[in-house]
Amino acid sequence: MSMCCGSRGSARRSIDFVRAVKPERAYGIHDAQINERGLHSVNGWLDEEAGGCYRWVPPGALVPSSER
Repeated sequence: MSMCCGSRGSARRSIDFVRAVKPERAYGIHDAQINERGLHSVNGWLDEEAGGCYRWVPPGALVPSSER
């Protein structure tokens, strides 16, 4: 699991980590500093940069058991 917060530098570190580890799935779980518009943009960017393995988990949601 890779965490990403609001700053671009942290997002870049998360992307670099996901690229190095090459997981089957990566989930964003820390986004309190990003508004809804920014969240959509950042999540799209992270998914593209992480090679399509990234999924955002909204507050209070669970990762489906089929993805664990």
